[in-house]
Amino acid sequence: MSQSYYVIELSARWLTVLLVALAVVMVLAFGLGYGAAWSVLSDERTNEDGLTALRAAATPTSIPEVVIPTPLSAPQDEVEPTPEPTPEPTATPEPEPTAPPTPRPTAPPAVTDFFVQVLASSKLPTVEEARTKLEGLGFPRDHQHLITVQNPGSAALYKLRVGPFIDRASAERVSQRMGAAGFPDSWVVAP
Repeated sequence: MSQSYYVIELSARWLTVLLVALAVVMVLAFGLGYGAAWSVLSDERTNEDGLTALRAAATPTSIPEVVIPTPLSAPQDEVEPTPEPTPEPTATPEPEPTAPPTPRPTAPPAVTDFFVQVLASSKLPTVEEARTKLEGLGFPRDHQHLITVQNPGSAALYKLRVGPFIDRASAERVSQRMGAAGFPDSWVVAP
């Protein structure tokens, strides 16, 4: 069984007309109610001498004062409080010595810091140019790590990495982003 819904849409003009009509109905209801009450009051006034109802309503009546007596209670015998017994001291037993806690075996720390190596170059100006480009991609200098590897008999090798990342999946996504941004040789490094 399908349900059907009806929507009533009113323009500002029709809403105004509806509110004015509601106000007119309320004024008419008030007027009719007031008129009915006035006619009832005017009928009561014209009974007998004309002002009976008003006089009865305006006549003060005295209310007799009622005094409620308080009950008298029989005097109670004074009861002397009994002293509380004092507890006798007892010897406290010495606590048994506890065994020292045994340390639990701890799991080896998991690798949680993954980095993405963006560039490895022996030319420092190339590395500085890549650092500026990484800042433009949203990796500030405090998230960039420059590692210098000095091998004897050869020039220094500069490795530029970004990170750390909490898991390998995050580092893989950044590595793909770096490949699309002009660093095709970027790869994930776990320390």
